[in-house]
Amino acid sequence: MGVKYFYNFCVVSLDDTDLKGDILSAVRKSYFDDFDKIRDRITVDSEGEYLSYDYCIEKDKTLKWTVRSGDGTVLQDVSQSDSGRYYLCFYRDRMLFKRLLFSRLHTLLKVEYTDRSGAVCCSVEPRKLNEGICLLYKSKDIDEPLVLSDMPYIGDERIRARVEEGFTDYTVEASTNEGVVRYLTDEQRTLFYSFVERVQEELDSIVEESFVGDEAPLHDKINAKDFNIKRNLYGALDITQARDFGAPAEEEPEEEPEDTEETMAQAEDTVEETSPEVSEKTEEAEENDAAKPDKLIIADGAVYSYYGELDENGNRSGYGRTMTDLGRTAYEGTYLNDKRSGTGSYYYKDGALCYSGEWAENARHGVGIGVSARDGSIHIGKWKNNKPEGNGVRVSADGEIRFVCKELPDGSTVLMTYNDDDTVVISQYDADGSKTAEKTISLTDF
Repeated sequence: MGVKYFYNFCVVSLDDTDLKGDILSAVRKSYFDDFDKIRDRITVDSEGEYLSYDYCIEKDKTLKWTVRSGDGTVLQDVSQSDSGRYYLCFYRDRMLFKRLLFSRLHTLLKVEYTDRSGAVCCSVEPRKLNEGICLLYKSKDIDEPLVLSDMPYIGDERIRARVEEGFTDYTVEASTNEGVVRYLTDEQRTLFYSFVERVQEELDSIVEESFVGDEAPLHDKINAKDFNIKRNLYGALDITQARDFGAPAEEEPEEEPEDTEETMAQAEDTVEETSPEVSEKTEEAEENDAAKPDKLIIADGAVYSYYGELDENGNRSGYGRTMTDLGRTAYEGTYLNDKRSGTGSYYYKDGALCYSGEWAENARHGVGIGVSARDGSIHIGKWKNNKPEGNGVRVSADGEIRFVCKELPDGSTVLMTYNDDDTVVISQYDADGSKTAEKTISLTDF
């Protein structure tokens, strides 16, 4: 689809705004999705400081937008420009720091940053380039404007995740209808390709660790790092497998999982504790309740929307769906006291299934199916505190059985590891996870 709308800009050398958790971007995205009027007042807990937002965006009218700190200090407001255009101004220490110029149709035209004297020190504005869009970057520190292009897309998820985390040499971040996009100079683009090559070489040098042939305790073998939830912090989530709310459940409803890595679950958890609360509802807000989330959640720097059941304290309890700012499902299933509990599905942000099964206190706990973000292998069996533990079967992405773990009544465990040479190594472990016996058999002997 490509970038069609810009919601906010950040020049990274001057601005530390986290665009993944940007309320302005979330509101503007919601407006451009259907061009319906949006009006609301919310209070957000931002790193221990309560900020109040009062806004209204509608067609052919200037944006109304005011953000105040807890002591009433204005942090953001709107000022008129010419020809129906307007500025959204950002203040630091009660001085103008940044302003966004919008058209009367709410299209973002330019961002300008000012120095302590109030003079513009740099600016960024979108420009059409062939069939795409670039950014024109101007600064008092450079003689000629620079043309910035978007960071190239990387198809390999493993490389993309490492690059997004490790490569920081870019000039501008923009929140758009395609998510947060980074923009680079030609020089930075060259550095980007070199960085990608180094990551590829590092990944190619990684040697797979065997589940046999060492004396590591059994729990270290079963609780493989493949199923660490942190990997699902990258990419985009998919909702194609999620059923619509209000639709009748089938006779045997299928529960669909979401993310399977220890940090992604933790990421959403931390955010849930700082969810904004609606302090006032206007008539327009009540009319649009069907399209508005039942609760907003700020987690790991991102804004999530929740649709579903709430208890008397406003906590997610019962069946519901938590969605990203791109409108894709992060988790769908049951909650209790604002935590994933019961049965539900968690998805990686690249759209792949992460985990489907039982949950307790936000952790995968019980019987479930997990999918590794590293190699696509599947683990089916028991889980405890977010990790596979006990009875289970591991299957590779191409359908090959890798191991079967079976707990015996006396507390010992047998691990049957299937090798590529059609041999099976049967290892027995005591209750503490120490290996007590091992035997190798050939499947071709039968």
